[in-house]
Amino acid sequence: MAENNPELDAIKHLIEVEKTASSLINDAKTEADKRLSEAHLKYNSQYKEKYDQLVAHLDDEFKKSHDQIEAKYKKELDDYKASIEAKSQDKKSFESLLEKLLLA
Repeated sequence: MAENNPELDAIKHLIEVEKTASSLINDAKTEADKRLSEAHLKYNSQYKEKYDQLVAHLDDEFKKSHDQIEAKYKKELDDYKASIEAKSQDKKSFESLLEKLLLA
């Protein structure tokens, strides 16, 4: 005895629509997760590449600056040593000053 109940048919139809909508939502969520994952991988890779380039650039600048400072320091030290070596030494005066200071 199959009765044709319009209310029951409407409820069955709504349940089918809800199942379809749920399936579509799940598919959309899966696709969104996939796209997000791909985007994360892509942008993390791009970030790492740019980061590595910046680190390499800053490292090069540091090395150049360090080499310049080191060369300047060496030149100034060599100039100072040369100026000290160029000065004459008066050992007699130095010894008499020491004698005067220490033994007086």
